[in-house]
Amino acid sequence: MRHAVYRMSALLLAAWIAAMPAALAQDSERNRYFVQQMIEMAATDNEQGVVSMQRMLEQNPRPAAPDPVAARAAFQRGLTLFGQEALDAALEAFQQASRDDPGDPDAANHAGLVYRKMGRFPEAEAALQQALALEPTRAVAWFQLAQVYGLKNDANRALGALANTYRFAQNQMRAEEILRNIAENEAADILRNAALQTLRLFHLPAEAVIVPPLPANPGGIVPMNSAPNPARTP
Repeated sequence: MRHAVYRMSALLLAAWIAAMPAALAQDSERNRYFVQQMIEMAATDNEQGVVSMQRMLEQNPRPAAPDPVAARAAFQRGLTLFGQEALDAALEAFQQASRDDPGDPDAANHAGLVYRKMGRFPEAEAALQQALALEPTRAVAWFQLAQVYGLKNDANRALGALANTYRFAQNQMRAEEILRNIAENEAADILRNAALQTLRLFHLPAEAVIVPPLPANPGGIVPMNSAPNPARTP
């Protein structure tokens, strides 16, 4: 009888261990859904919805850290390597830091930054969403995510992520200054328009940058008698 009980316990433990990856994947997908909802609701100025999703994420217990000392050492190593533009090695260090302490958003946030600089946008999005699932008020992660969406030509999500950048910024005056600088100087249309819309969303002074067309012949200049360059545009 005792052997039967031990055997049943062993079987239950094995089943629980086998189910752990599926459970973790399910939690990750659920957290990703909440982050996406925060983006969608922010883009439509649904502050109550944003806060509700934020609370859902904040109710999640932080994963335990197998080795927090090793995690901080790996993170510091990643920062050093990132400063040296050794992106592959920096990414590996940040990933190791996440494994040693999966509840620390710093490593996930910096992994997302490295992925973005590498042009690996799906991985950057996933890493930044992981950071935001752990700390949904992390403005710098929202800002990095907005840049990823801008590079992916996803206008609505770029707007939502920038709106959350401003909403959760510790220094909103500085955040407004950054948004206005993007709205006035950013070359990429998606991000520039998202910044402009964010300013308007929060009723901040904002004007679209209008570049006047060049006159056909400014100042009455007589063109030189030479063949036109087909690569140039008027």
